[in-house]
Amino acid sequence: MTIYPHTHALGRIDVFDLPDTPALSRDVTLDVDAVQTAWPEFEGAFDSLQGRKMMGLVFGGNDIYRLSSVRLDRDTANSLGLDETTIPGGPYLRLRLRGNAPEIYGQIAPAFDALFALADHDDNRPHIEYYKREGEVDCLVPIRPIAP
Repeated sequence: MTIYPHTHALGRIDVFDLPDTPALSRDVTLDVDAVQTAWPEFEGAFDSLQGRKMMGLVFGGNDIYRLSSVRLDRDTANSLGLDETTIPGGPYLRLRLRGNAPEIYGQIAPAFDALFALADHDDNRPHIEYYKREGEVDCLVPIRPIAP
């Protein structure tokens, strides 16, 4: 059994509890080029990125990547016509990547590989790329609750 926090070459791995979180979203094909093309358009549609929490969700067993922004008070009207979604809460293994763009993005796949190798993966919830700020990305893999 792995004890957390755990040290990995890419960074520290720990357990993070995420609450169920309402969000606005748009689905695109799970393809690197499609995802990279979709992010600037998705972000550019908002009045401002100030206070926004941007996440990319990947649900196992399908070819969909869900671009998401946690719903803010100023989003009440959803004038952009985006989909409504809930980012599923619960325990996640988290590996926080830090570095410069675009190099940091090349570390995302290896980070998920490391997390999946350790995780008692809950395949009913998505794994998540949580874009904290420029140069910082949390990679989150859903896990089953850890017994005390």
